[in-house]
Amino acid sequence: MPDGIIVIKQYKSYLSIMKVVFFKIFFFINLLILCNHVSTKQLTAHEYAEQTHNNIIEIIQTKNQLFLENPDLFTKEISDAFSPIVDFERIARNVMGKYAKEATSKQIEAFSEAFEKSLLDTYSSTLVEFKDEKINVIPPAITKKSANKARVNIEIVTSSNIYPGRYSMYLDDENNWKIINIEINGMNLGKIFRNQFYSLMQKNAADIDLVIEKWVASV
Repeated sequence: MPDGIIVIKQYKSYLSIMKVVFFKIFFFINLLILCNHVSTKQLTAHEYAEQTHNNIIEIIQTKNQLFLENPDLFTKEISDAFSPIVDFERIARNVMGKYAKEATSKQIEAFSEAFEKSLLDTYSSTLVEFKDEKINVIPPAITKKSANKARVNIEIVTSSNIYPGRYSMYLDDENNWKIINIEINGMNLGKIFRNQFYSLMQKNAADIDLVIEKWVASV
């Protein structure tokens, strides 16, 4: 079995534990764009999150219908929504870790696109399972030290569990809040994906182009 497939199978094992949790996170990111009727320049990261999550149930219902009628369009809409609010290139660099220093800008861009597509394809098909869940944004306990960075604590409430989570966000040069990492129930998603990337690099003689090809082919 190709190494890439083995790694993706390991990745999918995480889905069996955190499927509900993961999708709620990525759907939340989608909502950050769809519900952005107030300028992010006027909002803190917590306020931005709080404004958005109040509309989750209604939009989930809308997107459920779209998924049933036109799944390709549904996936495209998620992709269009993710691009402005998630810094995929920065996340890709973090996932590549030490290997990012050896990669060309073209390779980083290629992996960023592959990484984004793998997430979108995996999670878009799970939308129909979400109807009654919600996300609670926890008010900050203390005043944050930086005006350009924030850690937003949340609770993801499902029918059977409550999962603590946290978004790492930063304010970019255009004053837009962007998510660069997610922690759920004590698990750091950035580190999980980095371990998977490192495993592929070690098994493929640190050939970045080959690793990107296997990542794409295995999802």
